Amino acid sequence: MPRQQHAKLYIEKIIEKAMEESNVESKNESVKDAIHDALRLMRDSGFPISGKVEIAVDADLPFMGYSTQRAEGNVIVVAGRAVESGMIEGLLIHELCHIYRTEQNHPSHNKDLLNRVGYHLLHEYELHKDYQVKTIQQAVNHIQDLYADDISFQVFRKSHAFTEEQAHAFFLDWIDDTPAGGRSIRTRWINIDVMLNNCFAFSNLTRHGVRDIDGKVQKAVEAFLSQTDEAISQASPYFKEFMTNLKEDVSEPQFEKDLTEYLNKIVKLAQQTQ
Repeated sequence: MPRQQHAKLYIEKIIEKAMEESNVESKNESVKDAIHDALRLMRDSGFPISGKVEIAVDADLPFMGYSTQRAEGNVIVVAGRAVESGMIEGLLIHELCHIYRTEQNHPSHNKDLLNRVGYHLLHEYELHKDYQVKTIQQAVNHIQDLYADDISFQVFRKSHAFTEEQAHAFFLDWIDDTPAGGRSIRTRWINIDVMLNNCFAFSNLTRHGVRDIDGKVQKAVEAFLSQTDEAISQASPYFKEFMTNLKEDVSEPQFEKDLTEYLNKIVKLAQQTQ
């Protein structure tokens, strides 16, 4: 695969694969009602979506959902289990916040910028393994999700669609307190991925002032760090701080600079622990 094409898949690989393999249908009336409600809540909260939005359900999607752009407009695909979970409205609001960020040309959702940074990183460090690409992709997704959730939480609080207790339970469930075993290079990359995932969950709650009930999130994060590689444990505060302090009003050059530094630190951490 040419490097340019490989770099493009950096952002879109999982989504494109899901679209190709999905069993998608879009005639679910309850989901249509939910998207109409979510669009209304976005508008009433001051974040209207200007473009066309289509909604589809994929019974076989292995994760909760995603949004993407196509020639005909925005598409949100949700997993069948997400529809059954009772949290469909919250998921749709989150995905609509990604669409809003894209429509507003926020640097965190600028595909050209993200793919440019991704290409240079993958090329410079010759990162071709699936687990390496996945870790970098997820690291970028965390930043995008944090910026989307800066809007989501405003909508949730205004509409009471998602309580702080639900948010705490949701992100607590997100955290993995047990590192992968073994000493292979792949395992170290996986544990860096888990550390970043935990930092994302904890920083999201911190950004929005959600109380850590009984210190459960802190304890779960510390349980993971106490068992993982020392270098990963020592690096964790930087990544949590970085995610917690992302600025809303950031220029494209500054965001590109910050994102590049963040991703470089991830790769150097992976090399350090080898």
